[in-house]
Amino acid sequence: MKHPLAGLALGFMLQPLMALASSQPSTQHFTLDNGLKVIVHEDHRAAVVHSQLWYRVGSSYEPPGQSGLSHALEHMIFKGSSKLCPAESDHIFQSLGATDNAATQNDATIFFQTLPPHALAVALEVMADQMSTAHLSAAHWAGEREVIKSERSESVDNDPHQRALELPRRLAFLTSASGSPVIGWMHDLERMHIDELKHWYRSWYAPNNATLIIVGDIDTEQVKALATRYFGPIASRKLPVIKAPLELAAPGERTMTQYIDHQIPNLSMTFNVPSLHTQTDPRSAPALELLSELLGGGDSSELKSRLWRGEELLISVGSHYSSISRGDELFSIDATLNLKKMKPLSEVQERIWAVIDSVKKTPPSGSDLERARTRIIARHVFSRDDLQSLALYLGELDIAGLSPEDDEKRMQILAKITPEDIQLAAQTFLTHDRLTLSYVLPKEARHE
Repeated sequence: MKHPLAGLALGFMLQPLMALASSQPSTQHFTLDNGLKVIVHEDHRAAVVHSQLWYRVGSSYEPPGQSGLSHALEHMIFKGSSKLCPAESDHIFQSLGATDNAATQNDATIFFQTLPPHALAVALEVMADQMSTAHLSAAHWAGEREVIKSERSESVDNDPHQRALELPRRLAFLTSASGSPVIGWMHDLERMHIDELKHWYRSWYAPNNATLIIVGDIDTEQVKALATRYFGPIASRKLPVIKAPLELAAPGERTMTQYIDHQIPNLSMTFNVPSLHTQTDPRSAPALELLSELLGGGDSSELKSRLWRGEELLISVGSHYSSISRGDELFSIDATLNLKKMKPLSEVQERIWAVIDSVKKTPPSGSDLERARTRIIARHVFSRDDLQSLALYLGELDIAGLSPEDDEKRMQILAKITPEDIQLAAQTFLTHDRLTLSYVLPKEARHE
């Protein structure tokens, strides 16, 4: 009687989570005449507003030899405009009790602030001026290039873990720039010219290539008036033609070995898979999410229970898949060896394949599936609880060409995925002809 009761309990847990996921307050959106999309979510629990301006351009848009352009331009935007001296925006926001920052992603560049409601007009005026009149000088770029190079050295080149991830990702994305590092390759940064940054700015920093997201203690009509006042006069532009980054369905197995200082032996297995945006079967992405959770999500997942706690071959193992992307995605399994066991990486790979093959042969149990489903839904609900996370969620959907309604359909389908759907996803997508295999060994092992 234990198993039926456990299943019943999980069902009771799942119901309120699904109800909570589908009962979020409605989000308003409108578009200015110049093409700027505006998304507003009113939340009056506290006197604070979070604003984000998303540009549909990131590292996946960059041509060969120009990696890092989007991130470099993000830095340069703060070097002044028609109304602002270099770094003046930071001082303005600090004086208002606000914080501001920016970030570059694979598919987007984001400028964001957290501020009191009365300061929202200032934030929009600053961002509108940066969109239309940024000062991009060769002198400023000469200094900022060194800042970015130092950032790359510290965050990637001198970080064994990040170095281990960089090349396999590039190898996994064969037909697009999705595998290029956001910060850029060092040799591309060395030769990047200010004229390239000016061209990138004129090409992509336009109202019809941007989405403004405002969440918090604000009125939608007030946001509409402010957005029209500050962004409305900026003319739209003809944008470059860009295609969604799609990968070959079966590019063939790719293998690489890296030798890195101070690196514990590590193995990664990465599979080319569709995203929510590129899937042809609406069950594919939700099934892949659940498959990732079952294989390497919670402590009771198959890889962790067998190879970490059971055989003690590994000191860490996990799987990852994100379904929200404008192009195809990766399903990755990462494992770090237990030095006390010191099994060859090839043997560890075989043990991981054995776990994958067991899912292909036998669907997961209903109780295991319900636990995985509950964890995913819980994360989905609680990840949107604060203003910044909610804005990021809305922005990521928009950049991927999706809406909250699309994501709601995803969660509804996820709630109905069967063990057989999981089995089919493993059989279809976790195959050798979709695999990028990466071995990482300590540098000294090269000479043994």
